[in-house]
Amino acid sequence: MLNLTSSEVRVLRVWAERGEESPFPQEMALVRRIKKNIANRNMDFTAKELAVVLHWADKETRGHHGMDRYLLEQEDLLLNKIENYLDEMDDRSVVP
Repeated sequence: MLNLTSSEVRVLRVWAERGEESPFPQEMALVRRIKKNIANRNMDFTAKELAVVLHWADKETRGHHGMDRYLLEQEDLLLNKIENYLDEMDDRSVVP
C-alpha cells in the first residue's frame, strides 16, 4: 500500500489527466480510481499501474523536445516514493 500525503494525491490526479484519453481500458480504470480517491490516501497499486503512473509523470515533467526533466518538489518526492515502493515490491517478490 502506498501511503500518500494530500498534496501527493493532488499531483497524482494531475498526472492522471494524461491518461484520460487513453484507448486502453486498464489505463482508463486507473484514471477513474485515482480521480474518485478523494479522502483515502492509502492506495493499492500493482507494479503495472505504477509503471503507467510513472509514464504519465514523465510526460508531465519532460521539458521541450524530451530534454531535461523539470520537477516541482512535491513531484520529486512522489516519484521517489513510487520508485522506492516499486523497489520494495521487487524485493518481496524475490524468493531466496
